[in-house]
Amino acid sequence: MLRAFLYRRLARWITCEVRLLGQHPFALDSKFQVNSLQDVFFHPFYWQIYSWLPAFPRLVVDLGAHCAHFSMLADLCFRTRFGNVESDYVLIEPNPRLIPIIARNLKRSGLCPRNRVYQGLVGGSRAGCGTLWVHPKNCLSAGLTRAPSTRGIQAPYLDLETVVGGRAIDLLKVDIEGAEFDFVESYGELLKRVTALVIEIHGAPREREASLYHRLAEAGLRPSAEPLEREGCSLAMFRRGHGDRDGA
Repeated sequence: MLRAFLYRRLARWITCEVRLLGQHPFALDSKFQVNSLQDVFFHPFYWQIYSWLPAFPRLVVDLGAHCAHFSMLADLCFRTRFGNVESDYVLIEPNPRLIPIIARNLKRSGLCPRNRVYQGLVGGSRAGCGTLWVHPKNCLSAGLTRAPSTRGIQAPYLDLETVVGGRAIDLLKVDIEGAEFDFVESYGELLKRVTALVIEIHGAPREREASLYHRLAEAGLRPSAEPLEREGCSLAMFRRGHGDRDGA
């Protein structure tokens, strides 16, 4: 425990670097990177990405990109399964402190080379600004609800339909700290163009959670595995039945 504590504090100066697939440098240069690595790369739930899609994805959208580790892991899985294909990646993260980390990780690793990174919120609104509550000592701890020791920063709302330009989305990851309910209610047409969805569902009244599942079913997305409970929320995966996807 002590060694792990010390490394998280000293990672900026004593950086551990590994090469993913033998050629993609991945540096753990901050405690935030270490924590994010733990949550994504070391969680077996996300490694299922390898078998989720029947063909290489043309477009991957990562809402709540954090350090870009989900997109990086997805790219590794797709390269391993389908060869060195280059999908388009759209990464959206509301916390401005994480934007340079995302850019640095993608550039250094060479993963997700065809990427567009946006700073902003995605949820029920498609314009204007909202308040993101961020912990000053942990930029991965952020949400739309004020919590102890957090400070508010303004972030613009993005219209995801405008960002993706009406394209079909092969893989959509949604980790937006409780705004997933408003997102699902507001983007019914976009969800009809999604092949696979990974979503973090935060605690809510049973009726609201049932409504989320109902709206996803209306969009043609159905659970493909039992949700995995984790720290007061659940990780769930939805997929479209064969031949059901709309769009090009």
